Order: sequence, then C-alpha cells, then structure tokens
Amino acid sequence: MWYKNADEIAEFLSGANPNLSNSELKDILHKHLEFVTNQVVARLKKDWKADVEAYDKGEDHMIKFADMVSNDIIKQFPEKFS
Repeated sequence: MWYKNADEIAEFLSGANPNLSNSELKDILHKHLEFVTNQVVARLKKDWKADVEAYDKGEDHMIKFADMVSNDIIKQFPEKFS
C-alpha cells in the first residue's frame, strides 16, 4: 500500500509539473519508504543508533527532495520568482 501511495504521489506531481520525472519521483519516494522502514525496524529492535541513523538519512533525503521539487516549481513558473 505504501508503494502504491508513493506511485500515486509521483504520478500527481509529474502530471502537475513537466519538469518532474515520474520515474525519478517514484525512485525518490520509494527510497524514502526504505528509510522509514529501516527506522521502524531499528526502533522495534531497540537499536537506537540505527534508529537515529535511519532518521538522519531520511531527513537528508527529504530535504534534497524538497529542494528538487522547489527548483522545478521555480523552473515551471519563473515569472513568479524573479
């Protein structure tokens, strides 16, 4: 179900902005789900070091994702950002 939701988000975003690649968005969102899964598994095992590492990797990943989406929105509407 997670991956289906991620795929639907990728489809929506790539449909709304021609600068965003559907396949690239899917890859990024699937990677995010991998980080979340790793964090949950580590937490359930009470492996706090792995929990924090997975969280940190996921946070860095989503910051890069946000930057990518923001830049592509700026490319789509340059007149709004000049």
